[in-house]
Amino acid sequence: MSCSGKNNKSDENQPTDSLVVISVEQFKAMNMAIGNPTMVKFASEIAVQGVIEPSPNAKAYITSPIGGVIKSVKVVPSSVVKKGQALIAIDGPEILNTQTLFVETYNQHRIAKANFERISQLSKEGIASQKELLQAESEYRILDAKLHSHRILLSKLGLNPDEIIKGEFSNEAYLVSPIEGTVARVETSIGKPVTTYEPLAEVINTQSLLLKFFIFLNQVNSIKPGQKVEISLPGGGKVYGSVISVGLDANTENKAVECFASIILPANLVLISGTRVSAKVFTNFVEGWALPRTALHEIETGHMVYTLNGSDSLSYFFKKVPIQVGLIQDTIVQVFDSTLSNVLVKGGYELTVEE
Repeated sequence: MSCSGKNNKSDENQPTDSLVVISVEQFKAMNMAIGNPTMVKFASEIAVQGVIEPSPNAKAYITSPIGGVIKSVKVVPSSVVKKGQALIAIDGPEILNTQTLFVETYNQHRIAKANFERISQLSKEGIASQKELLQAESEYRILDAKLHSHRILLSKLGLNPDEIIKGEFSNEAYLVSPIEGTVARVETSIGKPVTTYEPLAEVINTQSLLLKFFIFLNQVNSIKPGQKVEISLPGGGKVYGSVISVGLDANTENKAVECFASIILPANLVLISGTRVSAKVFTNFVEGWALPRTALHEIETGHMVYTLNGSDSLSYFFKKVPIQVGLIQDTIVQVFDSTLSNVLVKGGYELTVEE
């Protein structure tokens, strides 16, 4: 390549010493390409820092509704579990007492139901009083509620009420996962006493995560639900989502407002809860002319591009054109000169280096 001393066939009045000449062979060897600005939508963006967190319904602590002793732990951290899967087995006298109380309540409920139905019939025949009917109904309704609560408790313990009614008691109970997900931590071991509702393990659904980020007060009015978010992951790669909520209170320490964004995860990608990330929130969109970033070159006064001034069978002739740039978005740059054409969009770096 060189600065030409020949007349350019396409512009005989152009001073040739200001042109950059590229032979056809060089053009092909350097994989150069010529293109024109295109009209695209540019987004104004706000850079934020955030942390990956599970959504409220995607995180569960495993607790026991009754006391006991840890008999076995059936999972380890990172185990993938299904909803209703047994994670921890416990035993102790309270487990047998719970089953016994359920059977007693079940039998009392049957008697109370039969008595209520009998007195209800007698009341219709004018034999039983209204007071007797109300008392029988009250006893039946109370036992019905107790029986229902016992069934719920047994289900939480991984026990089958229908089997217990048949006399098939179990000397151990099972703490099950209320959600599908991955075991994040296990905080117990065999033989450890169980305190009621003490967290023993944690399960997180890693396919239902959110981005929590903070925005300063001077920018908060620019953030609205529905705006697109680009999240840069540690080690490279990006995922996308959208703003779902903007807080109403500012943190008293840093005067920032808490916001949340959804995350669209590819099927093969797993994010770790607690991961700190950087992100961009795209706010206003404007249309403008764009060139690839590879077309722009820095000069002392700003930026310039090479535009095709002419060609012949052996060479291409390019001239330098200073330009003003605007928004930069990924691989494209906003330019304000709509008359630009035949721009060297690829390979111009070699010209800049060798000049």
